[in-house]
Amino acid sequence: MSVPPYGAADPGTPPPQSRVFATTALVVLALVVLAASGLLAWYLLTSGGERGDFEAAPECGIGRTEVLDEIVPDHRLEVEETVGTAQDTFGTGWQCRWATPEGEGASVPAAATLVLVAAPVEGGPDVASGTLSSTAQGHEPEPVDDLGDEALRWVETGAFEVGCTGVRVSNLYVETCYTAATDYEATGSVDGESAAEDAERLARSIVAELPEGTAAD
Repeated sequence: MSVPPYGAADPGTPPPQSRVFATTALVVLALVVLAASGLLAWYLLTSGGERGDFEAAPECGIGRTEVLDEIVPDHRLEVEETVGTAQDTFGTGWQCRWATPEGEGASVPAAATLVLVAAPVEGGPDVASGTLSSTAQGHEPEPVDDLGDEALRWVETGAFEVGCTGVRVSNLYVETCYTAATDYEATGSVDGESAAEDAERLARSIVAELPEGTAAD
């Protein structure tokens, strides 16, 4: 799921538009992937399967961790939108984006996104697993140990490299993505692998805050 100008001479003097950045480079791609995985989700749901623990996805507030404060200094919540409807077989939840604010400031521009989607309780773990694999597909994902029930980390290349981590916890899909400029002029982004490491750190901090399953017995 993913949602990218300046000019300056002295790096010690932030340019007036230093934060307009390529945060418009962090386009939320996962929504397209979720919609595309609807047929698979329908098949998994109608085939039965394990019962999930989450009736609803947590809201964006769960993403405001110390790690977010560290990797996106002085962040502001720019996107807080619902994902999916009752008719979407992949489930429903939230997409969120934080970025350094526009205007002058001491921090190099950075942005992070968070997607939280709870698949339907019945058969939901299989659906969330399918969402994870389909989202990471094509990005040469690497497995991440000791994070949720299963997790993958990958890099999305482009004008700015974006690092992402996707996690399944029962029937809940959690995805974090992160990118940052290397300077106030946003002439380039941090290395994708480095961004993926920070996305993983953010994901771990969020998973640690998840409430215990909320699904009724």
